[in-house]
Amino acid sequence: MSAAYLGRLSSAIEDLRARDLLRSLEARQSAQSSVLHINGQRLVNFTSNDYLGLAAHPYVVASVTEALGNHGFGAGGAALLSGRSSLHEELERRLAEYVGCDRALMFSSGYLANTGALPALVTAQDHVFSDRLNHASLIDGVRASRAQVTIYDHGTLPALDQVQSDRQSLVVTESLFSMDGDFAPLEQIAARAADHAAVLYVDDAHGFGISGGGRGAGAALCGHTPAATFIMITLGKALGSAGAVIAGPDIAIEFLLQRARTFIFDTAPPAVCAAAALAALELLQSDPTFGQRLDANIKRFHGRTKDLRIPVMPSTSPIQPVLVGEEAHALRLARFLNDRGFYVRAVRPPTVPAGTARIRITLSAAHTETQIDNLAAALGEGFAHTAAA
Repeated sequence: MSAAYLGRLSSAIEDLRARDLLRSLEARQSAQSSVLHINGQRLVNFTSNDYLGLAAHPYVVASVTEALGNHGFGAGGAALLSGRSSLHEELERRLAEYVGCDRALMFSSGYLANTGALPALVTAQDHVFSDRLNHASLIDGVRASRAQVTIYDHGTLPALDQVQSDRQSLVVTESLFSMDGDFAPLEQIAARAADHAAVLYVDDAHGFGISGGGRGAGAALCGHTPAATFIMITLGKALGSAGAVIAGPDIAIEFLLQRARTFIFDTAPPAVCAAAALAALELLQSDPTFGQRLDANIKRFHGRTKDLRIPVMPSTSPIQPVLVGEEAHALRLARFLNDRGFYVRAVRPPTVPAGTARIRITLSAAHTETQIDNLAAALGEGFAHTAAA
C-alpha cells in the first residue's frame, strides 16, 4: 500500500508540473538585502518583504550580536516554561505602546499567531466576517474556530447587521493585502464594527512600518477603534527580524496567553529575534528617511512603468504586482528577468485566483534609482519578448 501511496503523491506532483503550478526552493548565499547571490549569480532582489532594508542593517546586526552574548540563541522552552526573556517582554511593551494598545504577546510567526488566536477568540457560537482575499493563515484560523463564516467582497464593508442578536461578530481583514498591494478601508470597517459591537482583528503584517508614519493599522484605527480590537504585527517584514506580536486589550491578551495553543505549546522565539525587532523599531521611530526613501522608490517605479505601459496593478504600497494572466507566461517572464540579473518569482494559483498569475515586485528603501529604472526597462523588454513565446 505504501508504494501505491507514494505513486499517488508522484502523480499529483506531475500534474502540478504539467499545469505550470509546481513550486521550487532556491537558497541564497548572502544576507537578505537589495542584492542577493543565488547559485553563483548576483541578482538585484525584488521579492523581499524587507521593505525598509533593516534585515542586515549594521545597528540591527550589532544589537543581535550583543543579545547573543547575553542570552545565547535557543529559547530552550515554551514561553510559559523557561523560554521567555526580558527582551520578549520589552518588545511586547514597546510595540503595544506604539500602536496604541494595552498589551501584546509574542508568537513564533504570523501564521502561528493567526491560527492560534482566532480559534481562541471565537467559537462555534460566533459569526466571523472575512475579506475574500485574506491570507491563508487567517482563513485557516477562522476555519479552526468553527464559527459561522461570511466571506465579504474584497475591499468592501461587512454586512454586520445580518448577525443574529445572540451571536458575537468578529471582522477579520488584512490591512495591506500581500498579493494585490492594496489597503483595506480600515477606518470605515472599524467604525462599522464599533456601531455593531463587533470585534475587529487586523493582520498588519505588510502594513506595519509602511503606512501611518510607520504605525500601520495603529494609526488608521486611532479614534475609530471598537472596544475589542486586535492588531497582528509580523516582525519578519518591515522590522527585518522573525516572529510576530498580537496587540490588543489587556484582558484579551491575558486570555490568549491562557488559551492560544500555538503560544502555549510552541517553543518561544529566540531572544535575538526580539533584539533585532527592538533595534529595527528604534530605527523606524527615530529616522523618517527609511519611509521617505521607500515612498520615493514607489513613485519612481510607478512613473517608469507607466511610461512603458507595463500592466502594474493599482497599488500605492511597496507591493507592486505585475499582472500577467497565464501561469506559463508568468514563468517565462520570471526566467527572462532572472537571466538579466533581477530576482523575481512568478506567483500562481492557488496563491492568487486562476487567470491572475503575476510577478510580485516588492520595493525596498534600500533600492537605488538605477536598480528601479533598470528593472522597469527589463520588464518592458520582457513583456515584448515572452508574450508571443
